Amino acid sequence: MIESLHIAGFKLFRDLTLPKLGRMNLFFGENNTGKSCLLEAVGIYASHNPITDILYIASLRSQGEIRPWEPRGGSNEQGTSLRHPVFDLFRRDGPMGDPDAKSSILIEQIGDSDSLRLEDQLRDIMINTDGSRTVSPIARDGQEEIGFGELARVLAVYRGNKSVALITRRSALPSVWRLHAQKQANEDVPAIAHVPANGLSDEVAASLWDSLIQGPGQERVLSWLRVIDSRIEALDFVAGRLKERIALLKIEGEGRIPLRSMGDGLRRMFHIGLAMSTASKGILLIDEFENGLHWRVQRELWAALAKAAKEFEVQIFATTHSRDCIGGFVSASKELGIEDATLYRLEREGDEIYAVNLALVNVEDALEVNGEVR
Repeated sequence: MIESLHIAGFKLFRDLTLPKLGRMNLFFGENNTGKSCLLEAVGIYASHNPITDILYIASLRSQGEIRPWEPRGGSNEQGTSLRHPVFDLFRRDGPMGDPDAKSSILIEQIGDSDSLRLEDQLRDIMINTDGSRTVSPIARDGQEEIGFGELARVLAVYRGNKSVALITRRSALPSVWRLHAQKQANEDVPAIAHVPANGLSDEVAASLWDSLIQGPGQERVLSWLRVIDSRIEALDFVAGRLKERIALLKIEGEGRIPLRSMGDGLRRMFHIGLAMSTASKGILLIDEFENGLHWRVQRELWAALAKAAKEFEVQIFATTHSRDCIGGFVSASKELGIEDATLYRLEREGDEIYAVNLALVNVEDALEVNGEVR
């Protein structure tokens, strides 16, 4: 379990510290205070595969496929520097798109030597006689010593002092997940399930549902859906006309109905349930928890998540704008005796973002008198 977190140089965060984290963690704050960025940082830190997970996080807010970047940054026809989504992970105080700017990201638990570090570097790319490519660091003794290869921009990933991955421009070909980069997988990591603010794609949801075919996972998800509609009997994915897979609910007295026609709340509940059921002994990330959910459902869902988190050893990180979500989180934490639940408010002062850890008892008092959560 991640017990604390220090983030430096990642997106909006110059230097952010969360001194205490628990089994359940909820973050709230105004827009542009880094709530979604925080979930992305957790996802990268707990990464299964440094390359695929970093590319996934980089692609979340980009339009279309991730394309290869220019070796030295590149510019468009108007001469304006281009930013590739991978390098948008870095916080930059200097000119955007400057290929020679020194950039680094540090994500670590406080006092832990197994920190995750990402560096935006220039490397020497050599083409060998057999056509293979060798990526070599550039020696720096007062000035650069460049070999006979091509100077190229790369993203180097380190765990502690050990290099675990190198993302080159070829790692981001149109088929994003066909990776052509040097890497060393870190197997000692938890499972990660991520529910974005706009939900899961039908393809991802179908894949997660299939993974629950053995065991009680599917029935657990259905039990959560019945919080919204008690008539739900079953759910299946079927092939559509365009080869996509469509989720159909079997409703008592009404037959089979497409999930997408049943409203945003049911779809949101389904996605969160799927993610929780596939995150055993791992991490669940939920962005904008309340999307599509009625206040009553939020409270019941938090109670179900709290039970599941304790039973299946899942650590939850979620964001919200909703007072009802905060109230449900506090109630679930207390009713189930989860002492290590934490609530943070993210605040911005100029270009700096910092986190305030709120005592749950004070939050509950404020909510009871309809006060502002401060």
